[in-house]
Amino acid sequence: MNYTGRILITTIIIALIATARIYGYLYYDYPLFNLPYFGIVSVMICWWLGSQYDKVKFYSEKDILTSVHNRRFVLQTIPKLLVRMDKRNEKLNLFLIDVDDFKKINDTYGHETGDKVLRYLSNILVSNTTKKDIVARWAGDEFLIISPSSVAKSPDAIIKRINDALKKLSEEINIEVSVSIGAAIYPNEAGTLDALLHAADCKMYEMKSS
Repeated sequence: MNYTGRILITTIIIALIATARIYGYLYYDYPLFNLPYFGIVSVMICWWLGSQYDKVKFYSEKDILTSVHNRRFVLQTIPKLLVRMDKRNEKLNLFLIDVDDFKKINDTYGHETGDKVLRYLSNILVSNTTKKDIVARWAGDEFLIISPSSVAKSPDAIIKRINDALKKLSEEINIEVSVSIGAAIYPNEAGTLDALLHAADCKMYEMKSS
């Protein structure tokens, strides 16, 4: 869990305790190196409170099943990201990924296996993107990759990497797993998240039909 609330709040408390101890030593002759029982207890409580905050933040931004970002995170982040793209005159590449015949996988192998396939896929998407990219579960068996860039990227390279990884996965788990992927570029093809999704969705269904 890459959230630092517990570290931040604990650091602040330690700094306050150290400041209070030095102040007491300088102005009230309080022993500088006495064991700070109250301080230790305070640090432990703050670490626990910070950990709870980190858990709440994690579950508000991440999909519970796959641990990638969730729809809520995308909806909160995209408007700021598009503003940043405009200021820097940069592009944003959006990929919409849909698992082919996912209902058939669930019906044939069970929902537990279907969940495993979604987790495997999310790991593949994260492994084939950079830290700057956002991987999110959009809905059900649909995923997004949001990739800010200084230039418009050709979707072919990332689509090939994902498909190659899925071929290996299919062999390993002995289940045919494939995806259809549609891509759209901001602002070249669309100016809002909804328009980007629509453009990517149309291309994705073209891939499915072919």
